[in-house]
Amino acid sequence: MRESNNDQTIYQWRLADVRRVLDLAASLPGLRRVDLVTNYRCPKPVVERAVRLIEHNDERFAKDIRWGPMAQGELFLLPDAGDELARARRLLREWYGRHGDTGTYAVLARTNAELSPFAAVALETGIPYRAAEDGLLLDEPDLDDLLGALPDEERPSVALARAGSRSRLSRSLLGWSLPYSTAGELRDAVLDARRRRAELRRDDAQLVLATAHGTKGLEFDHVAVIGMDEGVFPSRRTIEEHADPLRAMEEERRLAYVAWTRARRTLVLVYDPYAPSPFLREAFSGEELAPSPAQR
Repeated sequence: MRESNNDQTIYQWRLADVRRVLDLAASLPGLRRVDLVTNYRCPKPVVERAVRLIEHNDERFAKDIRWGPMAQGELFLLPDAGDELARARRLLREWYGRHGDTGTYAVLARTNAELSPFAAVALETGIPYRAAEDGLLLDEPDLDDLLGALPDEERPSVALARAGSRSRLSRSLLGWSLPYSTAGELRDAVLDARRRRAELRRDDAQLVLATAHGTKGLEFDHVAVIGMDEGVFPSRRTIEEHADPLRAMEEERRLAYVAWTRARRTLVLVYDPYAPSPFLREAFSGEELAPSPAQR
C-alpha cells in the first residue's frame, strides 16, 4: 500500500475515518506499506512547521517527511489583533500582489463565514476574486424581505437593534447598516454590492477565497491562512460538541496541516498574538509568536 494521505483525512463529517487506513494491514495480512515521504510542493520552512504540527497526532503513521530539493520559498507569521475587517484590509493591502508575479493567491479559512470580510474588502477595493462560497449574505432568500420591512423614518441600525438580532442574517445586516442613515441608502448599498460582485467574482481571478476543506488536493503559489486564533482554528464548537474531543482535535490538526501545505512558494499565518491557536503554539515557540514591541 502506498501511503501518504492519512495526515490529510479531514472529512469526518462525511464518515471518513483515519482508522480505516491505519488498520488496513490488520485486515489484509501480507500487505506492504510504502511511505511517500517527500513533499515536492512546499518549501522547507512550510514542511518543517507543518510536520512539527502534525506530529502531535497519535492516529497517524510515523514517518520522516522531507521537502523536495527544488522547493524554494518562505513562511511568515503575521500577528494581528485587529477586528476581522481590519485584518482583511491589512492583509489584502500588504500581501496580495506583492510578489511581483502572476501567481495565485489564496486566503484559506476554517469556515466560509470567516471569508466574508475578505470578500467585502475585495468588493470595496475592486479586486477580482473566485470563491465557491464567499461568506457574504447577498443571496440569502430572506434578505430582500428583511430590507423591505425596515421603516424609512429611522436609521436602519436603530430599527434592527430595536427588533433584536435573532438570526445570523439580521445580525450581519445590523453590522452592515451602521454607516447608513436611511433604509433606502442601505437597500441601495446592497444592490450596489450585488452588481460589483457580479463583475468581480469570476473563475479566472488571481485571488482565491476558500475553506481549508475545499482546497484538499489543490495548490497555490501564495497562501494566507487566516483565523489561526484560540477558539477559531481549531473550532471550539466542533471539539466541544464531538463525542470524542481528542479525536476531533486530531482531525482539526489534520485540517490545519492541509491548509498550510497548499503553499508552493509562500505561506502567511494570520493570528491574534494575544490568543494564538494551540496549533501555532505546537509548531512555533512562544518567542516566535509574541507580539512585537509596537503591538504591545
